[in-house]
Amino acid sequence: MIVAAFKHKVNPKFQEEFDRLYSHANKYISAIDGYENHEVYNGEDGHNMLVVYFRDRESFEIWDTHPEHKKYKERGKTEIFESYDVSVGEVFERHTK
Repeated sequence: MIVAAFKHKVNPKFQEEFDRLYSHANKYISAIDGYENHEVYNGEDGHNMLVVYFRDRESFEIWDTHPEHKKYKERGKTEIFESYDVSVGEVFERHTK
């Protein structure tokens, strides 16, 4: 399993655009074979965390190189996000209840 953690803070003047792009991205990520799900956590300080789960590295790579996703990432880097921090890793142990 691959987990991508994306901590970000949206510039308030771009919140509406972010919401639109996020909604659109949800439609095509769910079509990727190997996408499992994602969770969003909202921090009190305006930072949010998006955690995305993929079955394997190949399915993550499909997402990471998807033309729409690449376009959205560039838009986010240049204006939408005040800050961001992305970490991607392979899960080698997991416990759930």
